[in-house]
Amino acid sequence: MFLQAIESLSQNTEHCMVCGSSLEYLDEARELTCAYCGKVEHGHIRCPKGHYVCDICHNRDAMRMIEDIAFSTKSKDPFEIAELMMSYPGLPMLGCQHAYIAGGAFMAAIKNEGSKSITNEEIKEVFKRTRKQAHGGYCGLTGVCGIAPAIGACFAVLTGSKCGKDEEQRITMEAVTKVTRAITDLTGPSCCKAYVRTSLETATNYLSESLAIVLPSSPSITCNYSVKHPHGCREAKCPYFTESAEFTESTPVIPAVLKPESRVLKASWMPDQVRHDGKDEFSNYREGEEMKNKVEQLLKRSLELGAEKAKIIDTSSIVIEEWVRWKCLYGCAFCGKDAYHPPYAPDAESTKKIMKEYGKAVLMTGSKGKALTEAAVRLEGEAYHMGYYKAFAMTALSSGPEGAA
Repeated sequence: MFLQAIESLSQNTEHCMVCGSSLEYLDEARELTCAYCGKVEHGHIRCPKGHYVCDICHNRDAMRMIEDIAFSTKSKDPFEIAELMMSYPGLPMLGCQHAYIAGGAFMAAIKNEGSKSITNEEIKEVFKRTRKQAHGGYCGLTGVCGIAPAIGACFAVLTGSKCGKDEEQRITMEAVTKVTRAITDLTGPSCCKAYVRTSLETATNYLSESLAIVLPSSPSITCNYSVKHPHGCREAKCPYFTESAEFTESTPVIPAVLKPESRVLKASWMPDQVRHDGKDEFSNYREGEEMKNKVEQLLKRSLELGAEKAKIIDTSSIVIEEWVRWKCLYGCAFCGKDAYHPPYAPDAESTKKIMKEYGKAVLMTGSKGKALTEAAVRLEGEAYHMGYYKAFAMTALSSGPEGAA
């Protein structure tokens, strides 16, 4: 089942992805086992119950979104691209996913600007290099924010820098130095979203200075994520904070408002859609017929992706009862094995509450659970790019023995 959301369900990186407990930061590395893939490695962040999630598993969903936008966007504005990426509901408030956002938005904008031929493979190379140095919590453990090497990887790919090079390596290291200085000036406490913005501003200015590639200048940005910061927003000490904005815990997270000199791009939540004013690629649903066409397109794509049948339903028609959870608790082979099953899966009461935050759903049916799951997840991504930013896939799971389809 695929939901069209009307309110933010943004994750908080301060809570365990497996059980929801508050995370603890260790003074010394310990041997930990990833709850998802089983990989054993040394880590510094876990929950009190011992759950640990490796960086690859922690970043997987966000990376799919970041890559999709970086590869498909036509925008030349790295700030617009980054704000769209950061509006993804599954993105934690803090985390090294932001390093990939900074690098991906920067390289995508350069690719679309056209002065230098950039391929998606080169953007992937930036992500591969970033993965080597962007690790959760290491900004506090070593003083290196993963965004700095991400921007460094961009300049290295652009210049061809590597060991033994001269000017190319100097340019790359200078870019990292400038970004690190800019990030340091915003520290206390850390804010990955502020770091993305200031790093792009710094990188864009240095790109023009060093390689004569000119991207849109930094706009005036009003941050709408303040109340979501787990360590407390710096508020007036942050250049992206505005005292005129009134936020509460129930305020939906929306992309930051960008106000360049030549245009105004504002985002505001509407009953079943997100609408942006302004003529650009991020403009989405506006009124009546266009929305209807988009919904019909989603239904068509459901069938193309593998669903046997698909239709629009009201979420109020979905019946949620306790017996389903009990059936899994007492007799299901998968119970307790992952976050999709009890005791980690949401209970009936929580599910009822979440359903009230959605208006419509695309109900997809099919005989093969695994294929239907893949279809739902892919449709979620496609709907996101159509303007349904809070779309969420509730996937089909096997109820039979291990290995069942």
